[in-house]
Amino acid sequence: MKVLVTGATGLVGSFICQALLAKGHQVRATKREQSSFDLVEEIKEEIEWVDAELGDAIFWEHLLEGVEAVVHAAATISFDKRWEHRMYETNVKGTADLINAVLRSEVKDFLHVSSVAAIGRRPDKERLNEKDRWEGNSFDSIYARSKYYQELEVWRGAEEGLHVKIINPSIVLGPGAWTNSGSTSVFKYVYEQRSFCPQGSVNYVDVRDVADISVQLLESDIKNERFILNAGSTDYKHFFGTIAKKFGKKGPQKTPQPWMLKIAVFLEWLRARLSGTQTLITKETALISMNHFHFDNDKVSSTLDFEFRSLEDTVSWVTEELKKAHSL
Repeated sequence: MKVLVTGATGLVGSFICQALLAKGHQVRATKREQSSFDLVEEIKEEIEWVDAELGDAIFWEHLLEGVEAVVHAAATISFDKRWEHRMYETNVKGTADLINAVLRSEVKDFLHVSSVAAIGRRPDKERLNEKDRWEGNSFDSIYARSKYYQELEVWRGAEEGLHVKIINPSIVLGPGAWTNSGSTSVFKYVYEQRSFCPQGSVNYVDVRDVADISVQLLESDIKNERFILNAGSTDYKHFFGTIAKKFGKKGPQKTPQPWMLKIAVFLEWLRARLSGTQTLITKETALISMNHFHFDNDKVSSTLDFEFRSLEDTVSWVTEELKKAHSL
């Protein structure tokens, strides 16, 4: 099967490409002109690369020639309100353009990488599953809104005959870019022996599990279903402590009080404005970090008879890969 993968140079997209190639599939992948090949260095020669942005509506039909399935993993991630319009243009309008092009093509199977951010959350319910619909409340960041509206475009494709599979991963753990953004930043945060540890819970999943499930769903007859991908949840102290132990570091011990988070949100807003960079802590992300949510994986576990990797296994693997990659 020939598969078009968007967002192939990102953490999730790169591992999906690896999993597809391992199963004998052909991969055509999109990338930005300035994209780094760091995460696909070992397989980049096996992939047919095309420079494209999600806004290239006219270009999509050419990209889809000879393709049998699409994996849509490209998205802009930001929690800074200054990026809201840009994120809408990429995540929502770009997905709408892609869906329109796919509907005009011979492609029938479309796997969309969404997020648990698009699952409805409310303060009176801690356990959530695929039936919990979006509500639009104080827990929803601008990124969450963009993922929700992005899903609506994908469901529109399903209504017009496309065979849709949507995955909603929690925080995806893997050896990604060693920066202050993206999920791998939590490993950098712990490695640098930062002090503060949120009092809420974190949901996590191994990027290898996300990739394996994506390929299994793509090869299956399942259509028009969404699946939460989440290995488990734990409090931040245990989560950070597990990472710290593997790095041989001291884990964060201080729990910020609500008033401290309010100050942190303001100081982060000020820092971002003065430096011209993105805001990493917002009122919404601070609120989520104080709460305990658990996303159930029962549906995908029973449907595919799938067993997720443990937190210990995942953290051991990621820390060892990061040590090798960055001489830590």
